[in-house]
Amino acid sequence: MTLTTDESSSTVRGEMVQVCIDGVMSVYQSRMRDMLDDEDIEKPDPRPDEWYPLEKFLHVLTAVERNTGESALAKIGESTPRFLDWPPAIDSPHEGLNRLPEMYEAEHRSVTGEYTYEQTGENRAQITSTTPYPTQWEKGFLKGTAQHFGAEYAQIRIADDGPQTAFEVTW
Repeated sequence: MTLTTDESSSTVRGEMVQVCIDGVMSVYQSRMRDMLDDEDIEKPDPRPDEWYPLEKFLHVLTAVERNTGESALAKIGESTPRFLDWPPAIDSPHEGLNRLPEMYEAEHRSVTGEYTYEQTGENRAQITSTTPYPTQWEKGFLKGTAQHFGAEYAQIRIADDGPQTAFEVTW
């Protein structure tokens, strides 16, 4: 998904922002703190239960992709699921992926976009996204979600990238 230009009133919970620090190797944590500080997301670290401007968080993710590369951005996305407060009793990749719309709503306020889930096989699903997040971050986020809920290894293929992005998730 390409970033939308009008996310100025949207907010994201601090636990998602905090992953920029907790979800990277220690050698990058100081750099991530500086990038967050450049966007007025306070030092030393974002607070998990505070709300931060989504637009500023998206700027940080864009800077990560530009300065460090797509794989670094995907790694941040991949780390994100293990830091979120998921509903209890999710015990499979399908159940976790199916809860993405609920999680998106819980972690954001006044934000556009959504996730839709479709099971397409025993170990396969299609996720469609209209969120403002960068495609590589979402690719990592979907992989991390499937693995967080029991997939030994997940693969993500971008089936269509435009106003809505379709991802094929297999494990």
